[in-house]
Amino acid sequence: MRKPLFLLACVCALLSATFAGTSARRKVTVTVDWAQGDVESQNAVAFLKKTVLGYREAGHPVAMRATLRNGGNVPDIRVTDASGKEVYSGSDKNDAAVAITEAIMDLPIPGHLINGVVLKKFRNYDQRYIMGKVRGEGADLAPFKAALKSKKPGEAEEAQAILDSIEQAKKNLEEDIAACLAEGTKEAKGEALRDILWFRQTWPSERDKYAEQYKTLLADPEAKAEAAALLKAAKKRK
Repeated sequence: MRKPLFLLACVCALLSATFAGTSARRKVTVTVDWAQGDVESQNAVAFLKKTVLGYREAGHPVAMRATLRNGGNVPDIRVTDASGKEVYSGSDKNDAAVAITEAIMDLPIPGHLINGVVLKKFRNYDQRYIMGKVRGEGADLAPFKAALKSKKPGEAEEAQAILDSIEQAKKNLEEDIAACLAEGTKEAKGEALRDILWFRQTWPSERDKYAEQYKTLLADPEAKAEAAALLKAAKKRK
């Protein structure tokens, strides 16, 4: 095997191991079955690897698996959204990248308490209500609870939708923590530590819920480094 192909194979094997996960945590998944002797396949793997890593560095939950096959002359690319639905199947790397972007856009924004609500009365609250910045309980919910009594058209409904979104954000966070802890990879442990930090800061009345896991992850240098990178990405989004 020529050296460039050998190196590419090594990169893809590493990529596959890095992104492979066994849990059902909420993430977009890209799989590429590529042909070793085909330039189009090589280009697709390199392009999609860069795309996926870019989204991961921005804090989005997306994974990639690359598998090597013998024969054939086109890559087999599949993109699955966070619900497990296949949203792309084909060999065009650009169309696959579009599908990845659309699937990520359908996900709740990591760290945001308000997702999927059309805001009028509470415009810009989706940018202010960030995990770790405000609390998802107590006085920080007062504006929305007060608006539940509003007689203005649509205002009470908007407030209720916000409260429902915050409740769902908490549920999603707890589910993702459990899934990341079960997965146990470096990336998953980093996400678990980030999410536990968000949980402790956002719902302080329950801050000790993950006390044991928090202590364990804080003692793990890889988990700390991954969590720090994810928190940095989340800060940039604000």
